[in-house]
This record gives sequence, structure tokens and C-alpha cells, in this order.
Amino acid sequence: MTLRPFMHLAVLALPFALAACGDDMRMPWDKPEPVVEAPAEPAPPHIPEPTGDSPTRQPLEIGGPSAKVATAEARSLAVTDLVAGGEGWAASVSGNTARFQPEGAAARAVEVRRIPWSGGVEYIGTLGGQPFVLRIKGADCGKQKLTAMVRTGGQTYNGCASPAAPAAAASAS
Repeated sequence: MTLRPFMHLAVLALPFALAACGDDMRMPWDKPEPVVEAPAEPAPPHIPEPTGDSPTRQPLEIGGPSAKVATAEARSLAVTDLVAGGEGWAASVSGNTARFQPEGAAARAVEVRRIPWSGGVEYIGTLGGQPFVLRIKGADCGKQKLTAMVRTGGQTYNGCASPAAPAAAASAS
């Protein structure tokens, strides 16, 4: 019976003994709250400053290996010279010169650059200090094989187009 008071004393002293052992030997009610670390946010991607130039004048460059891929639309790729028109306008392209005539105005010549793209071909230049774009797509337009859209002077004209002469490579086949 002399052990019983000693056991009470040992049970009472046990928490103090365990507390002295360190953080891993704490009582369940005495443990600190777990610290949850916020997930690290990924760094924003580096986007170069815009050059202020149109992608038709200065292509956008992306680093890394590249491979040439045919992206031009086949129906309009072979067209180098064409005639186009719609309600209230007419246009033609021969080489690097486009002629555009809105209804009731004289025809004006525009020096253009030919730019093939995945949807067709664009002829881009400047008319009266304003951008001039003649876009040709390989889609049926009534009896003609191509659709045309002219955008100049803040106006857009829609219509149809047809080739005036096939490209030299296409006629040589």
C-alpha cells in the first residue's frame, strides 16, 4: 500500500516529464496548430513590349526551334492577278498594283504587297494616307470562285473575285 501514493505522484508528474522532452512529445491538447503555407504563385509569363508595328510588316518572333509549314489557302494561293467587284465598287490586281474604284469616283492605283495567309491572300497598301486591304478568300461566291473584301478609308466593301491569270507555277504544270 505504500506504492499507491507513489503511483499518484508519478501520474501527476508524467505531463511535466513529457513536456521537458521536446515538441514531439506533447500532449494532444497541447500541440500547436499546423502552419499551412500558401502555395507559391507561378511567375507571370514574360511578354515582350509591343513594337507598334503591324504583324504584316514585322512578324512576331517566338524563340525555339521551328519548322516551315504550309499555311496558305490552296484556292487563292495560285491567284496573282485578279478582278473583283461588288455593289458600289470594283478592283483589280496586276503584279504589285491594285486599282480600286468606288462607285461615282475615279479609279485609283495602289501599290500593294501580296501576303498569303491561312484563309486566303491579302493585298495591303496605302490609299490616300489610309490603310488599304483587299482580302481574297477561296470560297464560292455565286458563279465566281473567290470572295473579296476591300477595307479602306474606314469603309468595308464586300463582293466576289475571279482570277485574271493563274500563277506562273500553276500554269507551268
